[in-house]
Amino acid sequence: IMGIYFQAQDDYLDCFATPEQLGKIGTDIQDKKCGWLFAQAYHSLANKDQIALFDKLYGKCKAQSREEKQIKELYTRLKLPDIYNKYEEESYSKIMNLKDSLKQVPWAVMESFLAKIYRRHK
Repeated sequence: IMGIYFQAQDDYLDCFATPEQLGKIGTDIQDKKCGWLFAQAYHSLANKDQIALFDKLYGKCKAQSREEKQIKELYTRLKLPDIYNKYEEESYSKIMNLKDSLKQVPWAVMESFLAKIYRRHK
């Protein structure tokens, strides 16, 4: 759960964090990464016309271009920021519920790592 949550968060920040927050310019769209946002949008949320837009632009545009902005706007229209926020809360709850049953890793290690990544912005 922790690894998937961390990767989804990384994908979300690559798209929606500013370069100042992230410390770099996000390139997942340019690099055609099949990350959490893309997988949610393309396989679960997008209609036929929106899929056509992904097919036309995703991985075929430069970072910070007008075309990349169209993909980010589509993510927003598909309510991916809201969906991600709900996913983050659910992931946090699931991880916290492991406290009494987790045996492979000391809980203090899990809790420390979770404290560093939960709701991070960079």
